[in-house]
Amino acid sequence: MNIHEQFEKYDTNKDGFIQPDELKKGLGIEEDEVTKIFEEFDKNKDGKLDFYEFKYMMLKREFDLFDSNNNNKLELNEIMEGYSLDEEAAKKVIAKYDENKDGSLQFHEFKHWKHDVFLQNEFNHYDTNNDGFLQPDELKTGYKLEEDAVTKIFKEFDSNSDGKLDFNEFYKWKITEDFRKLDKNNDGKLDLEEIKTGFRCDEECAKKFIAKHDKNNDNSIDLNEWYGVWKI
Repeated sequence: MNIHEQFEKYDTNKDGFIQPDELKKGLGIEEDEVTKIFEEFDKNKDGKLDFYEFKYMMLKREFDLFDSNNNNKLELNEIMEGYSLDEEAAKKVIAKYDENKDGSLQFHEFKHWKHDVFLQNEFNHYDTNNDGFLQPDELKTGYKLEEDAVTKIFKEFDSNSDGKLDFNEFYKWKITEDFRKLDKNNDGKLDLEEIKTGFRCDEECAKKFIAKHDKNNDNSIDLNEWYGVWKI
């Protein structure tokens, strides 16, 4: 079950949010734990979790579950045991996502890894004929899109014009879609407030993100810099 399916399953009243009672029932947890979760993850304090708050919460629970020595990072043996990976596979994960090269995954590195896993699972889910590509009809049906929307997506992201999206093309589409959702004023870049809101993080966190990825020093993140974040 992917994160979208989990969200839909827990959202029993189908209002697009997870209410405290829905979370309690979905996770099978006690009232005091629900309260703690909402205190930590309900960033706008509206008494419910939207999809992004829910996704962040589930990732943090997963991270904490496998961080067996509670040192706020996942080491090789924890990744192997937690995800039933052999040593070679676990080392490949660390090699790809360990930005500070300390031989482990801190939470922000773990989020990057899991984001990629989510997208791969999503791609596989909608690739109904299992040919390794998303055909226009699969995109239309899977995402409940109109014909003209599918045409626009293929025009922009089907880079080799073969009439189907491979995973890299799909990945770029989804990353671009994320950027455009965060870009509330549609100026083609993410400013401090948009990053704070989109990432559900404080000002210090947003400033660090900009400082790290703002290559042209304009105190914002444009689309090309955003691609750099995701190594496109």
